Amino acid sequence: MNKLLDATTSLAARLDGRLLLHYVESCDSTSEQVRELYTIRELSQPVLVCTDAQPEGRGTRGRSWLMQPGQDIALSLGLPLGPELLPSPRLPLALSVLLAQSLANLITEQWRSARLYPREDAGSDSAEAGSGESVVQAINQARDGLAERICAVKWPNDLLLAQPGADGELQYRKCGGILVEHLPGLLVIGIGINVNSTAADFGPELGGRLSTVRDCCGMRLDREALFSGIALRLYGRLVFNGILQGFSAVDDSAIRELEPDWQRLDRSSGQRWLMKRDGGSIPVTATHVDFASGHLFVADETGREYEVESYTELENQ
Repeated sequence: MNKLLDATTSLAARLDGRLLLHYVESCDSTSEQVRELYTIRELSQPVLVCTDAQPEGRGTRGRSWLMQPGQDIALSLGLPLGPELLPSPRLPLALSVLLAQSLANLITEQWRSARLYPREDAGSDSAEAGSGESVVQAINQARDGLAERICAVKWPNDLLLAQPGADGELQYRKCGGILVEHLPGLLVIGIGINVNSTAADFGPELGGRLSTVRDCCGMRLDREALFSGIALRLYGRLVFNGILQGFSAVDDSAIRELEPDWQRLDRSSGQRWLMKRDGGSIPVTATHVDFASGHLFVADETGREYEVESYTELENQ
């Protein structure tokens, strides 16, 4: 039994042709699959492609995105665009929020279904029973508190998850991301999330820089439920609730409604970069993201502020 194929089939039936869904066991790139479908079949409706294995997934800056077969999520959503719709710099920010919301909802749901309860055989010693109840209650409360903060986003399109550090402070690392490509008449949204793999699966070079949902939550997540939740949230908000209209200068209200959520989830501030300007590289620190423009603001060591329109202007320090 292939759970992801079953989830795709179930979702296709639920949406009744409004979104075409294609499962492939393995492919080099789900985004390439989307482009081929539109080219060959001349589709005029949204299509989503997902896979269990993607050995040549693409990330930002021309980098690859790696996944563990059967453990992680790789999907791409293709949306046909009319000639009046133009690219919006805010779309990656809005998509990051929708992705974080889907993940946070499922983590919260699974943690609450796996809540700890006081042992019924704690004995007649009321002190022991009371102590046990206090410990269990503290663990449950800690999980609830972490569930509210475990997901975060970073400019322009990174999904972050938190783990408590040695000092008790939350440390956020990338566990997924989005790649948005605007082609003539077509928008392609590629999404990758490290779900049930572990950082150790990716070797020491990458394992120290990324995280996975399993690492952060301490448990395996229902990958297929997460896939279905993401697909429904993206389709519902992009198509039904008008976020795609944010490509038009006439009305971007559906995107602007997500600004409070972005501000709450954003962890871009404080990130250090090397900015490429005037033929050189300038060490800068991110100060804030302007949601209206989708741009990042950074400051150099003298306090001078710069506006960054594209991540291609930055490289890791």
